[in-house]
Amino acid sequence: MNTNKKENIAIATSALFTAVAVMHVVRYLFNVDLVIGQASLAMWPSLLAFIAIGYLAILNFKTLERKGAIVWKKFIMALFIIDAIIVFYSWVSNLNYWGFSHKEFGYFLIVEIVIIIILYFKIKKSSGN
Repeated sequence: MNTNKKENIAIATSALFTAVAVMHVVRYLFNVDLVIGQASLAMWPSLLAFIAIGYLAILNFKTLERKGAIVWKKFIMALFIIDAIIVFYSWVSNLNYWGFSHKEFGYFLIVEIVIIIILYFKIKKSSGN
């Protein structure tokens, strides 16, 4: 596997680990109840997950050979892609939470797609491809 593919995989997995770690810490800080079937999940597993997955994200990101502007742009773009998938699911499922309606999720999705496109072209321009 070439270096660029390895770097992109490390960036994508770092972004995924970061997103999951942030979701766990937000759940812990805001005391969000998580119910699986009939059982309510305690808060301490989210705290442990935040620590473990956050550590994995840091270790994974440290494996990158260069930490220049392109790597950071790719990382931010990966986070926006993950968030856009969540927003798209919320919009398609007609969910309403955190005070946001179906219509507002549609607007967020459009903004995120525009940001992703802008980042894509900035990365492409910076890398000379």
